[in-house]
Amino acid sequence: MTQLRTGALSDTGKIRKRNEDAHLVQLSQDIKKLAVADGMGGHQGGHIASRLALEVIDNFSINGDSLKEDMGKAVYKANEEIIARASSDPELEGMGTTITFLGINENKALVTHVGDSRLYLFRKGRLQRITRDQSLVEEMVRQGKLSTEEAAIHPQRNVLLQALGVEEDIEVEFYELKMQQGDLFLLCTDGLTGPVSDEEITQIIKKTANLQKSAEEMVELANARGGHDNITVVLCAYDGE
Repeated sequence: MTQLRTGALSDTGKIRKRNEDAHLVQLSQDIKKLAVADGMGGHQGGHIASRLALEVIDNFSINGDSLKEDMGKAVYKANEEIIARASSDPELEGMGTTITFLGINENKALVTHVGDSRLYLFRKGRLQRITRDQSLVEEMVRQGKLSTEEAAIHPQRNVLLQALGVEEDIEVEFYELKMQQGDLFLLCTDGLTGPVSDEEITQIIKKTANLQKSAEEMVELANARGGHDNITVVLCAYDGE
């Protein structure tokens, strides 16, 4: 049996009136599901979009023999459901959400990703970002038009190139990983990665094996830096079979 430990926390932050983030930790099925979603847009719709996306993913049947196909179908289904909900309510027009969804089947992990929420892998003392932001500034960095440091403070750093609920045609990115004993995954929204550096995240992870305490400390640090956005952290450690 796959041995996993988790910790998770979602917080409104210091400025926003509503938490439009959502997260999922589902370990009771053969395929373990962990996800974060950062909702946006619409008169009241950001929190609806993020929660709807995770509801679809939570209820979607995923088979280990067709993991990539089924996880992709779940994300596309979530996109369709958000578009349909927005079409039925004028106040929800324009709502959307990011999605970073980790599926674990024994010692194999697959990530599906749309938007700029992130998944990191902490392995052998090193933190590595696995996903790439589908954002304007990330594209400019790839093209050599911006440095990473310039992107972090760019006024258009929150402009997304893709999100669920915006268009019927979306490009879902997939990342496949073979897990090693001791691996730790971090899924998070940009409310964490905006104010808190990768080095600071690494130090928090190294400090304790208690993942709930680590999640709480990350959120606390983001809030101490102003808490300008909603903050969501999901941690998952793989202790082997």
